[in-house]
Amino acid sequence: MTYVDEEASRPVTVGIQSRRRVLHRVPVQLRQDKKHIYEPVVVPLGPYHHRQHPQLHVVEPLKNELQDIVCGDANRYRFPLLIDISKRIDEIRHFYGVANGYADVDLAAMMLRDACFLICYIQEGETHTLIRQRLGMSGVFFMNRDVFMLENQIPLWLISLIHPDHQSLLCQYLSNEVCVDNSKLTQLPWENGGEEEPIHLLEAVHRTSFILDETRENSSNLLRLIKKCNHPSTGKEISSRTHWQIMNNNTPYWSATDLKAKGVRFRLSSNCLTDIKFLSFAWYAELHLPFFYITYNSKVFFSNAIAFEMSPETDTDMGVTAYFNFMKTLISNAKDVKMLREKGILCSMLASDEEYFTINPTN
Repeated sequence: MTYVDEEASRPVTVGIQSRRRVLHRVPVQLRQDKKHIYEPVVVPLGPYHHRQHPQLHVVEPLKNELQDIVCGDANRYRFPLLIDISKRIDEIRHFYGVANGYADVDLAAMMLRDACFLICYIQEGETHTLIRQRLGMSGVFFMNRDVFMLENQIPLWLISLIHPDHQSLLCQYLSNEVCVDNSKLTQLPWENGGEEEPIHLLEAVHRTSFILDETRENSSNLLRLIKKCNHPSTGKEISSRTHWQIMNNNTPYWSATDLKAKGVRFRLSSNCLTDIKFLSFAWYAELHLPFFYITYNSKVFFSNAIAFEMSPETDTDMGVTAYFNFMKTLISNAKDVKMLREKGILCSMLASDEEYFTINPTN
């Protein structure tokens, strides 16, 4: 099955309105003793971990097989795609910080193979079954971690170059990844808003995770706080101390079970990680927290999301970092995990509540 439009003599190149950005590597201080979190185990994408990867002999034939499925006839579709990618090879080299050691033709061929693999990964169907057959269940488990590693990303515009309906493809994938309440995205979050498109899949999932109607009443207290911290006003209403300094100035922190004992009730807010609200009433208070789905892959994804937030030239509200720092104050032992799980705020696939502390990227 070929996904390139067979009625077109050439694939349509979709222009991406975004400035040139670089895929910065994970800082040394973050990756120390955490190679399994920041380096791909099964599927290397892009040049950072390609040449010396131990599983290259297994995954490269699979990539070629998937490329044949996506692109079909080499003369009619693959070669024109390679030409289109080669026209933007300087942009790709800038994305990877030059990518020395690869000739233009080799780098373009790598980008096409890796983009075809990513297309087959994010869509459901026969190709996903083929990947599972070739890699096995253990390989698929690690593949699901590899695709979200910061240093294992490829330019997202490659998908729009190859797939004729890339918006619907990404919309469906992001809905499945982020929306856990059966809601579906009707359009990509950055469409029709004048926003810059994400440069890779990790940023796309990161951005979609923070969709929140900030205009509604009682919108996220945490989101407003981190916006103030990242974009402080110079007006009279802001003192000489920052909001974080005010929060950290001998402020006592209470765990979830401690707060419950003091009359604080816990409620589910939404899927947005920054949708945290505290409401005070006459005889009690409510703390609204977002839904969080915990798996053994959670630490890899969120550790790389935090590394992305800390990357140079990256403009985010540090939402993942803020969320986990906040939850670290709420969850001090397994009893806190159990209580939040029973309230429907945490949904854990771990063997025990104690294992939560092994997946928190700030621990």
